[in-house]
Amino acid sequence: MASLIFDILTWTRPGELPWLVDGAWWLIGIGLIGAAVAAVFGLLDFLRVPRHTRAFAIGLAHTSLNVAVGALFLAGYIWRAGDHVDLGRTRPGQLTLSVIGVALLVASVWLGQTLTYRYGMRVDQHHA
Repeated sequence: MASLIFDILTWTRPGELPWLVDGAWWLIGIGLIGAAVAAVFGLLDFLRVPRHTRAFAIGLAHTSLNVAVGALFLAGYIWRAGDHVDLGRTRPGQLTLSVIGVALLVASVWLGQTLTYRYGMRVDQHHA
């Protein structure tokens, strides 16, 4: 999310904040590392969801969206790698890719919240 904010700011004040283009690239890289770690724990959680249930279908959609988001941000990270220091503002296609990635991430978070709060996946019922 922060990388998208940086990208948008480079468009509102083009040339004035070129360091934000570089900053967005670094934030995406850090986000990808965090996503990889979270994916390990997410997969362990997903394997515990009973098959053929509504929770499993939501978990599958949540997982699929997370994979798509990761792929989009990885593509954006690779695309930016060659010129992120030289640009005065984020390229339009890169900004579009980030907007799509964040929109899908919001949908994925909503599904994850549904799993947690509606279906009780990974919620300790004794402390809820």
